[in-house]
Amino acid sequence: MLSVKNLTKIYKTNKGVEVRALDNVSLDFSETGMVFLLGRSGSGKSTLLNICGGLDKATKGEVIVQGRSSKDFSQSDFDSYRNTYIGFVFQEYNILNEFSVEQNIALALQLQNKTGDKNQVEKILESVDLAGVGKRKPNTLSGGQRQRVAIARALIKDPKIIMADEPTGALDSNTGKQIFETLKKLSQTHLVIVVSHDRGFAEQYGDRIIELADGKIISDVSKNASSESGNQNVTIINDDTVAVKDWSKVTEEDIQRIVGVMKKKGKETIITSNEKNVPEIKRLCNVSDIQSSESGFGPTGYVAQKQYDGKQTRFIKSRLPMKHALRMAGDGVKSKPIRLCFTILLSVIAFVFFGVSTSLAMYNPNHSIAVAMENSHYNSIILEKYYPAYYESIRLNSAGTAVEKTTTNVNLRTAYTQEELDRMNDNSVGLKFAGIMDLGVYKNELDSINGYSSNALALQDVRVKYDYQRYYSVTALTGYSDCGHQFLVDNGFSLLEGKGRYPENHTEIAVSEYIYNIYKNSQPKVYWEEQTEYQTIDDFIGKQIQVSGITFTVVGVYDVGDL
Repeated sequence: MLSVKNLTKIYKTNKGVEVRALDNVSLDFSETGMVFLLGRSGSGKSTLLNICGGLDKATKGEVIVQGRSSKDFSQSDFDSYRNTYIGFVFQEYNILNEFSVEQNIALALQLQNKTGDKNQVEKILESVDLAGVGKRKPNTLSGGQRQRVAIARALIKDPKIIMADEPTGALDSNTGKQIFETLKKLSQTHLVIVVSHDRGFAEQYGDRIIELADGKIISDVSKNASSESGNQNVTIINDDTVAVKDWSKVTEEDIQRIVGVMKKKGKETIITSNEKNVPEIKRLCNVSDIQSSESGFGPTGYVAQKQYDGKQTRFIKSRLPMKHALRMAGDGVKSKPIRLCFTILLSVIAFVFFGVSTSLAMYNPNHSIAVAMENSHYNSIILEKYYPAYYESIRLNSAGTAVEKTTTNVNLRTAYTQEELDRMNDNSVGLKFAGIMDLGVYKNELDSINGYSSNALALQDVRVKYDYQRYYSVTALTGYSDCGHQFLVDNGFSLLEGKGRYPENHTEIAVSEYIYNIYKNSQPKVYWEEQTEYQTIDDFIGKQIQVSGITFTVVGVYDVGDL
């Protein structure tokens, strides 16, 4: 029913060093019987059990259960495999103290989407000598009783395999003996695989003992498996190895049998009884003490297996009832309030960081500008770009030595590049951007003159006192845009009264209605300039004006609203 083929498990330390917990292990298991996995800490026995039980994944190789290979398993398949075929018994019991004994056991059935039958639970409790304790809480039971509850929980779902990891590690020897007697009785109808350090229990209760070291199998023996042993004193390990417990008891018949084994190879042979060398030789030859003991163990031969069609093998998915999940969560909160507080705090911090990072990642400046404009009464706005700078001033004494240094931080305005304008115009919210040369300093004072906005064109060299009820003349314009005729047409701007035209060369200019009104409605100019009146657009078109010191001829006036 269960086989493992070429299992290799490699772990990597924090420093990147590879550790082989299992090294190309292959095993076949019988349908029933009690199998012990022995070995020192780090030998790989628990890793082998965890991979066989679906708690861990192999780096290489496969687990085959009833003809179905783990190579084809998804993560949910491993969970369903454990739920269907495996009953686990752990050293620390892993039973829920907030549930009663019978609720702990019934939970295993509910995970299989079955109804927790009280009669069935009582029968299981009787089978592990726990009749009458179903209503009690686990923390009122002894260690041995709690371990039997764990065994009962494993049995209730009728698994094919029971896996026990150090089931008696936390128990005294007498209680441990009771647990092994229970497992032994179960092994008559189930395959029971036990990880243990106790060789004595293994020899007493085990039907098969597999010993590991450094991730490899160094011994695999079964009770009464050697048919070649003439007596318990001489054991034929394999076709080139013989173990003799006491040479003083060797008979002539034994000698003939030993010689027969040695002649099969015809190679060099060393015979020694040196007490210092024998343990090392046994290690090199993968010979365990069990094989040469009087317990009746010998090499495990061929393990007969039934033939299964893997396509017919079905798993039962785990389904934990919501009420149990909430209860377990609530009881966990009550039992560990400090951990709860830290969990809530860390969760809040994590959500805040998540929200901030998501906002930054999804931030769209064009969208933000569009929303700001939509919520305001403006049809257009000016974006200004600044860069940080600083001024340094140094005061020198009469000898020319610096005696004081002052640093002033400022933000200086600069222009957008064409690449930035192209990127800003590449938006899906309907915004249009054009570059504006704005060197003026009186923009704020000129806002809202007669209902007009000076956002588009700032005015410079205004040399008279401001009065917001009237227009004032200027000597030159310094704010202008090279946005072009097509940009204005695309945004709904047109020539005022249909007169004039778009500039056709670098000496011509078209201005906004606002600029036209400045010239049209200005008071008499200051004393050093002559007065000129422009009552109509026809009077204004053809006039020469200055922009940043350059003379242009006006060829058109655009109706641009409040821009």
